Amino acid sequence: MDASFSLHKSVAGTDALDISKLYDVSGRVAVVTGGGTGLGLVTATALAENGVRVYITGRRLEPLEAAAEFKPRKGNGCIIPIQADLGTKDGIKALVEAVSHSEKFVNILINNHGIFRGRAKIGNPTAQSAEEVGRAMFDDVSWEDWTEVCSTHCASPYFTTAAFLPLLAAAKDHGFAEPGNVIQIASLSGITRTSQRGQMPYNVSKAGTIHLALMQSTEFARRGLGIRVNAVSPGYFPSGMSVSDFEDKQGEAQHWRDEYGIPFQRVGSAVDYAQCIIGLVVNQYITGTNVIIDGAWLAAQEF
Repeated sequence: MDASFSLHKSVAGTDALDISKLYDVSGRVAVVTGGGTGLGLVTATALAENGVRVYITGRRLEPLEAAAEFKPRKGNGCIIPIQADLGTKDGIKALVEAVSHSEKFVNILINNHGIFRGRAKIGNPTAQSAEEVGRAMFDDVSWEDWTEVCSTHCASPYFTTAAFLPLLAAAKDHGFAEPGNVIQIASLSGITRTSQRGQMPYNVSKAGTIHLALMQSTEFARRGLGIRVNAVSPGYFPSGMSVSDFEDKQGEAQHWRDEYGIPFQRVGSAVDYAQCIIGLVVNQYITGTNVIIDGAWLAAQEF
């Protein structure tokens, strides 16, 4: 029998390919760090709207509590706030313990928390001497800028993932087809060769986030854990960290093409991002992948 026919026969006459089955995440448990604002909030809301019990974390309680007021239109999804400091091992262990008090497993861990530190004012690439560039790189960025972004974007997701491994593995023991999976939120800044006007600490740290996901996916697969790990690298989405003029310019295609270099002539939307995240959550055959969602920004870059 032709192999492709066997593949077809496995789903023919069933509802396996129905869209509501393909992307069903109801009844799952998620932890979204940095889930009170920005793309973390988009992620938490999208999951809760589709029946997921979502624990969101952050250092500031107020935005977490505001996010937790969200009520889905149907189903049993919800958002539960936990104030947590993921900058220390003790803080990470406290988060795992807090989730463990209510849950026996976790299906989805999304390490979304992030910060921006350090920009060297290196200016026009054709108008500065070696002395000027060197002085800007040395004086405008502090040692602490480097350690803070690398701690937040590399060390913290490393330790957070490690601490949640037992709860992620336990998902398969509670009626789910696979253990939990992990998504490390990176950035197109971790891929581009440009410093994006001197923000080298941030870009290097996000490159580390991507490689962390690739290494974790490999090590977990080699050990037969079945825990998938992927990275997502967003481009420009409306947020205080990346797009400050969205409200004024959202309908101006030329602005996004000329000023931001986005060939699709717009920033990403909440729907774009939610589709990306849920797609990675439900596909049980994807691991070790960095998904770029940037409206072709990287494709248009000239080096």
